[in-house]
Amino acid sequence: MCGIAGILNFTGQTPSAASIGAMTSALRHRGPDGEGFLRRDAVALGHRRLSIIDLEGGAQPLSNETGSVWLTFNGEIYNFQELRATLETAGHTFRSASDSEVIVHAYEEWGDDCVQRLRGMFAFGIADFDRRRLLLARDHFGIKPLFYRVTSEYIAFASELSAMLETEAARPPINVQALDYYLRYRYVPAPATIYDGILRLPAAHVWSCTFEGAARPARSYYQLRIDPDESLDDDTVVDQFAEVLNESVAAHLCSDVPFGAFLSGGVDSTLIVSAMKRKLDSPVKAFSIGFDEDEYSELAYAQQAARTLGVELHTEIVRPDVVSIFRELFERYGEPFADTSAVPTWCVSRLAREHVTMVLSGDGADEAFAGYQRYGNWLSDSLSADLLRIHRQPKKAFRRSWQAISGTEATRIDRWQQQYIGVFRPLQRQQLWREDLRDVVTVPCGAFTSADRDGRRLADLEYAQYVDIRTYLPGDILTKIDVATMCHGLEARTPFTDLKVMEFAARLPSRWRRSGSGHTADLKVLPKRLLDRQFPSNFVRRRKQGFAIPETKWLAKGTPVRRCFDDVVTSHTAVVRDYFEGRELDRMIRSFDERGTNATGLWLLFVMGIWFDQSQTAACRVAA
Repeated sequence: MCGIAGILNFTGQTPSAASIGAMTSALRHRGPDGEGFLRRDAVALGHRRLSIIDLEGGAQPLSNETGSVWLTFNGEIYNFQELRATLETAGHTFRSASDSEVIVHAYEEWGDDCVQRLRGMFAFGIADFDRRRLLLARDHFGIKPLFYRVTSEYIAFASELSAMLETEAARPPINVQALDYYLRYRYVPAPATIYDGILRLPAAHVWSCTFEGAARPARSYYQLRIDPDESLDDDTVVDQFAEVLNESVAAHLCSDVPFGAFLSGGVDSTLIVSAMKRKLDSPVKAFSIGFDEDEYSELAYAQQAARTLGVELHTEIVRPDVVSIFRELFERYGEPFADTSAVPTWCVSRLAREHVTMVLSGDGADEAFAGYQRYGNWLSDSLSADLLRIHRQPKKAFRRSWQAISGTEATRIDRWQQQYIGVFRPLQRQQLWREDLRDVVTVPCGAFTSADRDGRRLADLEYAQYVDIRTYLPGDILTKIDVATMCHGLEARTPFTDLKVMEFAARLPSRWRRSGSGHTADLKVLPKRLLDRQFPSNFVRRRKQGFAIPETKWLAKGTPVRRCFDDVVTSHTAVVRDYFEGRELDRMIRSFDERGTNATGLWLLFVMGIWFDQSQTAACRVAA
């Protein structure tokens, strides 16, 4: 696991050592074990290394035998040994035992199509000096991040926004449209970022340009096809799932350093740890976070899982005084990111790094196997004549308000965004934005319109999963786990987002995604059925509990979190107030203090306020 950076000057001038050095230094936390550089012709590549496989021979950037193809790579390729055997048969010679070198020879053999043969998590840049071109690529589901910026003079790319900001003396201007996306979803969906001119390469995409600056648009090389197989044998499907998951976990355990697992006590992480226990001879180290507030803490279930499985559990309680780490935490994202589970994920990553260098986690199972309660609500609302709505807003009222704002009739994707995953609805955002900035409210988000177009043939449940896999999974879940772990120099691997597991889940008929219907539907049927073999029903079938903080209590007056909130949002000098109507902000805060309403909305403003407070430059402020 690593941090990567690169610069290509279209002028032909070799990028300075200071420039690529500054970008790479900004990624030091991602790779504390070493750094490497290439400066040749118009190209500079940088690399920070966290050693996991081939501790002595995996230094980067690395090249082919002739030095014509150079790679800087972040991630792990789980089928590298099979690919290596194929490539050696084809005549390629290897100088190391690393998975990184496989990518170089795979590119030589298959060109850009090499990405379709890779099983793993990856983001990489390849400089091909013979063909005079640069290739950027990101893995199938967006586990590893990659940002890039194209100007008239150069292209730069890196693993994090912090490194991208080293390419210019002044920060790029704020992308106000991206801020509105953030208010909708809690994160900024690809390809947008918080900065104008800096893009995020979407999952399962490649992008290329010549050394002279002729660029091809980013193009998709893979889309998960959800195609339920109704003929699937019910008598063997649990065994098939166990086999697929066990094989994925085994592949993800390839490591030359100590490793462990996150264990929340939920279905997903318990299945991962159980599979690890069966595979390994040595004791499994597991890590879990809890809260003083029982309704938010699953620590007791993590302890029960650890006792049953016989693993070594390390725990920590997260309290409101964790606010001391907020500025460092949110700075690492490089832009506003308001999933509240980022806080405990950061804490459990810090805890794990005291003991191991790599962990497995259960992220991705809810999207693959239909685990979110919102899926049940979505199905119930699609079938129910009464149509219960979020915020108790009836269907007709929702449609009227949507049409009043957008001028169009609400579509299936509109309903999914505004009523099941969105935070601030269109009317709320229109009231919140400063009057001259309100045009951003009605602009569709391309990531969602694209997912809607490609998933229209799907039935409601599979449609919701598909949209989440294209948007929420890479934009929120996998971003959170990458940032939280890598800022501690910890590698996280996610066996449920393995290509084989995701494609197996995509074939499941609806009866293995849910049983029953509507709000009372039992979701994530297949993983629960597998866990039934080891745990009692009251463990497996308890109400799903998210990995989130008690935001209402933490934001209450007098708490450490609220005092920080008042500094960056309530204060009349707060940068947030350059963008939003002060009276509407104050009304929201009063409503929360009096009735405890919309804590999630206040949390979004809080995170945004911290980010703005860290980024106060002339470029970050909107002219009054």
